[in-house]
Amino acid sequence: MNALFVYGKEFANSYFKRHISTLSLAKFGDMRSCLILLFILLNSIAGAQEYPKGYFKSPIDITWRLSGNFGELRPNHFHAGVDITTQGKEGYAIRAAAEGYISRIKISPWGYGKAIYVTHPNGYTTVYAHLRAYSGKIAEWVKKQQYLAESFEIELFPAEGELSVTQGMQIGESGNTGSSGGPHLHFEIRDSKTEEAINPLLFGFPVGDTVAPVPAMLAVYELSDNSYVNGKSGMKKIPLSGGNKKYSIANKADSVVAFGEIGFGIEAYDKENIAQGKNGVYSIQLFEGKKLLYSHTLDRIPFEDSRYINCFIDYQEHEKTGKYFQLSYLGSNNRLPVYDTVVNRGRVLLNDGKLHSFRYVVKDVFGNSSSIDFKVRARTSNPEAQLAASAYKPMIQVLTWNQSNLIEENEFTFSTPAEAFYENIVFKWKTTPATGNKVSPTVVLMDRFTPIHKACTLAIKPSASINDPSKIVMVREKADGKLAVISTKWTGTAFEGETKDFGTFYLLRDTVAPNVRGSNFDVKGTQTDFSNMKSIQLKIGDNLSGIKTYRGTIDGKWVLFEYEPKKDLLTYTFDSSITKGKHKLELIVSDACGNQTVFTKEFER
Repeated sequence: MNALFVYGKEFANSYFKRHISTLSLAKFGDMRSCLILLFILLNSIAGAQEYPKGYFKSPIDITWRLSGNFGELRPNHFHAGVDITTQGKEGYAIRAAAEGYISRIKISPWGYGKAIYVTHPNGYTTVYAHLRAYSGKIAEWVKKQQYLAESFEIELFPAEGELSVTQGMQIGESGNTGSSGGPHLHFEIRDSKTEEAINPLLFGFPVGDTVAPVPAMLAVYELSDNSYVNGKSGMKKIPLSGGNKKYSIANKADSVVAFGEIGFGIEAYDKENIAQGKNGVYSIQLFEGKKLLYSHTLDRIPFEDSRYINCFIDYQEHEKTGKYFQLSYLGSNNRLPVYDTVVNRGRVLLNDGKLHSFRYVVKDVFGNSSSIDFKVRARTSNPEAQLAASAYKPMIQVLTWNQSNLIEENEFTFSTPAEAFYENIVFKWKTTPATGNKVSPTVVLMDRFTPIHKACTLAIKPSASINDPSKIVMVREKADGKLAVISTKWTGTAFEGETKDFGTFYLLRDTVAPNVRGSNFDVKGTQTDFSNMKSIQLKIGDNLSGIKTYRGTIDGKWVLFEYEPKKDLLTYTFDSSITKGKHKLELIVSDACGNQTVFTKEFER
C-alpha cells in the first residue's frame, strides 16, 4: 500500500510539472475530476521527494572540483550530470557508488565514449562516462563481447547478477573518451523507472560551496508588435554590478522604460569554493514587488525533453555571442517540466505609467543566493507605434509550430512535423544556381539563429542527371565555414535528408577514398620489426562524407581497433593471440559514400 502511495505521489508530481501550464478545467471534464486531481497534486507537493544522503559514496578518490554541474546549459541540451575534473590526468580509479549490478555498458567514439550504468536496489541508476578503460572481469567480459560482435562500438545489457558490484569496487579508469573536451569523470544519477536524470548534488556528495551565484547581465524583450522598451527594437542587454549577493543595474542611464507585453531574461553563473569554472545555476525566481511571477528549479530532467533548452534560453543570442540568457517567459511549444511558478507564461503587461519594482533571486543547489533589484517605468502608450507600423514588411510564409508544414519548390521540398518549432515562424528561403563543385542549387532556409526542435525533411533535386547516386551527399554550411554532412538517401528524383538546423544546404559529389597511414611506425612503410611495440596505431581521415566503417584483421582474423575520432586515431593493443613470427595486418576503411581504402602491412613480432 505504501509503495503504491509513493508511486502515486511521484506520478502526480511528474504529470503536473509537465502539464500544469496547459491544463484547464475544460480538459478535466468536470469539477469533481478537477478536485480529485488537485488533491493528488497537493498530496504530491506535501510529500515532495527527499533524496537519500549518504547512500552513495564518491565514485573517484579525489576532491570534487566540478567543471560542469547538473542542468548546466549546453548546445541543444541540459547537462545531465556533474563533470568531476581530473586536473588534466587520466587513469584514476572509478568506483561503484553503491552496491548493485551493471545493467548497461556502451562504447562509442562519440557521446559518452566508454560508459557503465549500475542499477542499485534503492531505485536509482548511476552512470560513469568518458572512461579510459574498464577494470578486471568487466574489461574481460566486454572485450569478449566485442570479439563476438567483431565491433569496437557496442551496447550491452547484462542480466541482473551477471556483473554484480559492491560499493567502492573499482569498475574502470577515468579518461577522455567520446565527446569529452578534456580528462574528467561524467557522473549521473538516474531514476531507474523513468530514466530521468536527477541532480547528483541533491544526494549529499562532498562539494564545498559557500559561494553565491553571480548574475552578469539582465535582458528585456518586446513580446508583441506594439511593445516598446527603451526606444530600440529587439533584445535589450543591461549590465549588472554589485557584490556580496546583491546586484543592480550598473549604469543609471540604462534604466528601463517600457510599454506593452514584455519579458525578462538573465545571464548568470555559479562557482564553488575551490573551482574557478563558471557553472550553471540551480534555481531562478522573478518577483514583481512581493508577487512571484516566475520560478524554475533544476532537480531532474527527462532526456526526451532536453532539447527544449532552445526555448529555455535566448537561442539567437547564444548563436551570435555564445552567451546563455535564461528566459523568464515561456514560448508556445515549451514542454519543460522544470517550472514551479509561471504567471501569464511569464509575460508582463506594462501600460499604467507607474514605476514597477522587480527582483531576480538566483540560487545554487546548496542554498547560496544572489538578488538583483531593478525598476521599470511603464508608459501609457508606445511612442514609436507609427514608426513600427511603417517599418512592417509582408510575411513570406508562416509555419505553425503545432501542425505539420510543407514547402514545395522546383529545386527542393521542405517538410516539418507538428511541434517542430517553439513558436510560429515567418519562414523565408531562397535558391541560387549550382556553382563550382556543387551538383545542385544552393538552398538557403531561414538562418542559423532560428532553432528547430524536431527533425525536418529536406529534399534537394540535382542540377543534372546523376550516374551514381551513392556518391552524392547533402551538406550544410556551419558558422565556422566547415561542412556538416547530412545522412542522405536517393528517392529517384531528389536527395533527401533530415535536419535540426536551418542554414545553407547543397549537394556535393564524393569519390575520394579515406586516407590511412601509420602513426607509431615509420611513414615510409619500411619498418617491419614490431617486436618492441605495445600497439599498432593508424591515422585515418576522410575529405568529405566521413568515416563510416572500418575493419582490421591480422592474419585474416578480426582484431579490436579502438577509434578515437578527436585524434583521427585507430589503436590495436597487442595481446597473447599475436605470437612471435611474421604477420599481416589489413585495414579496410570506408566512408559514407562507399569509397574504400585497403591498407596492408607485413610485420614481425
